[in-house]
Amino acid sequence: MKSKFKTTDTFNKIWGLNYWGQRLNDWSELPPRDGIINPGWKLEWERYSQWMTTDFLAWQAAIVNEYKRPDQFVMHDFAGPPRPEVNESDVVKSLDIAAANPYHGTQDQFDGEASSYVGDYVRSLKQTNYLITETNAEAIGWDSKEQFPPYDGQLRLDVYTHSASGANMVEYWHRHSIHYGQETYWKGVLGHDLTPGRAYDEVSRTAHELQRIGPEIVDIQRKNQVAILYSNDSYYGIEFMKFSDRVNYRTILRQMYSALYRSNVGVDFVLPESKNLSAYKVILVPPLYVASDAVLAKLVDYVKGGGNLVLSFKSGFCNEYSTVRWEMAPGPLRNAAGLHYQEFSSLLRPLALKDDPFQAGAENRVSDWAEMLIPDTAKPLTSYDHPFFGKYPAVTRNSFGKGTLTYEGTVLSDKLQQSVLLDVLKQADLTGPDQDLPRPVRVKHGSNRAGKTLHYYLNYSNDPQTFSYAYHFGKDLLSQTAVDQGQQIAIKPWDVIIVEEK
Repeated sequence: MKSKFKTTDTFNKIWGLNYWGQRLNDWSELPPRDGIINPGWKLEWERYSQWMTTDFLAWQAAIVNEYKRPDQFVMHDFAGPPRPEVNESDVVKSLDIAAANPYHGTQDQFDGEASSYVGDYVRSLKQTNYLITETNAEAIGWDSKEQFPPYDGQLRLDVYTHSASGANMVEYWHRHSIHYGQETYWKGVLGHDLTPGRAYDEVSRTAHELQRIGPEIVDIQRKNQVAILYSNDSYYGIEFMKFSDRVNYRTILRQMYSALYRSNVGVDFVLPESKNLSAYKVILVPPLYVASDAVLAKLVDYVKGGGNLVLSFKSGFCNEYSTVRWEMAPGPLRNAAGLHYQEFSSLLRPLALKDDPFQAGAENRVSDWAEMLIPDTAKPLTSYDHPFFGKYPAVTRNSFGKGTLTYEGTVLSDKLQQSVLLDVLKQADLTGPDQDLPRPVRVKHGSNRAGKTLHYYLNYSNDPQTFSYAYHFGKDLLSQTAVDQGQQIAIKPWDVIIVEEK
């Protein structure tokens, strides 16, 4: 605190600590975390906690770097990232390789999304390939109430899900199920009898495939044109001033990611400090509640330069200290958004939207929060079907410079969110045959070390699926069969096809 603020008067002013007699006149008066009632002070404490972890891991990495051989590397595995308790983007600066431990639903709950979400985030941290150091082998659980061993094919399909996202390794927690302790039912590749069974056979089959095709798929490079901006500060800022008990920063973040994933759109993650925003045609921004003027100016410049920004409600409301701005909301974003507002309202029950312009059907509704948007230059895309709120748009779009800013002033239903984002992607010429694939089929694209394009088709269902292959002539690396453009391809349940273009 001394290093950052120099004097107590600085944060007394920034956080308004005269209010309710919270003023601190000496460094010895700093209160502990418990009982703090000022959101800015709470946020600073979370940043400090993150810094302690970052500093500790950097110290450990420095020791290892003194002794490691030239062929060795420093790695750390993140547990279920992104996790706001840890500043992962700072931690990776001390690492050679990032890794993660993604656990996920199985059987009918396995759709590849949890594995892909973690993979896309970890890949983005160092913008390179990563490792999976733990994931499901058989059923998992700290008791035996929810033992759901994967269906046939799901272990193998998960490996290729990670490979398509950029993982250079997948390993399991753990080799064999243990016979004591809290994780007795966190099953391994081998069961409690240590005898090879169904899971072992599937892992063995996959390993032998990787021995054969590994050189063609390792070090895959993803070149995505869509990104999601992730902000730890905004997560905490909203947690300290909740607008809903049901919806929060992470639910909107995950909703946006799910909409892209279900639409077969590849995605990277960027951070407020990222400098390469112009590399993306579309950037989605969950509620950016806490952000400096400089970060907001960077988003404005992104739009002005030709980018397409999708901005959530509450964005731009507070500065980097979680202090509400004095300017008319949404603060420095006003010109780019083409709107302003002074009022907002909690919603006791969902509201329908007029005329269903995004064809969301039964999900043509919003909930929890509504900003009373007043367009300046923005075009209303839809408004509330309500006698009072009906005069305010729910979603707007503004042309600014060479780009566009789509503003969501409320909490959209899942179907509505997907429809709005697909509309933005279509405007940016980022839709095509991938969006016409059968619902359970996901496709991921990249290039291998030889510079050849790879297309992973993954079937997350119990049923065979058929689709038309839309890309250049190639071969399926697993079956070694030729694949022609326009060819109808049948993919088995819980199976994968990897086409390498010639």
